Amino acid sequence: MNLRVKNKWIIGLTGNMLSGKSTALADFQAQGAATFSADEIVRQLYEKREIQQYLKRWFGTVEKQVIARQVFANASKRVQLERFIHPLVLKELAQQIKKSSQHLVVIEIPLLFEAGWEKMTDLNVLVMADPKTLNMRLKKRGLTRAAYEARLKAQWPEEKKAALADVIFFHKTKTDLRWKVHRFCKAFDLLK
Repeated sequence: MNLRVKNKWIIGLTGNMLSGKSTALADFQAQGAATFSADEIVRQLYEKREIQQYLKRWFGTVEKQVIARQVFANASKRVQLERFIHPLVLKELAQQIKKSSQHLVVIEIPLLFEAGWEKMTDLNVLVMADPKTLNMRLKKRGLTRAAYEARLKAQWPEEKKAALADVIFFHKTKTDLRWKVHRFCKAFDLLK
């Protein structure tokens, strides 16, 4: 499957947890891009009864937090869930991209490189936050460092992602990130 569509720029937007992906996605939307979130599609899929039947059978529940704890504690459960849910997410993304009228489409995909989806986009952007601000970001999200690190184990290190990214937005503040998204769109004249 391919997410590319004729006459559209498809950008994969990624970054580790608490890196600012959602902020960057909102900033791209403010610039006029069509934006989609793989995580939001997963949330929508979890609400479908047929999907809930699988979740209940595999995890004993449909409660997202309980499922998240299980998949981040057990790699085989995570792989099982990803093999099931990723094709459904790709199918939904492809449909939404085709329906979009905008020239620039940005898709927030936390596991862009881990899933190999970077080959299906035109350009890939990695968002990286200043590590000195991590404790503040954890506090705002209400996460412990242990919970954060458990989830990071499911993702590649930023250095590995940086080697594959076409563009890196390293930022210290939301204002800094917003400026970088604006400058990027303007420099590449992507919003025609």
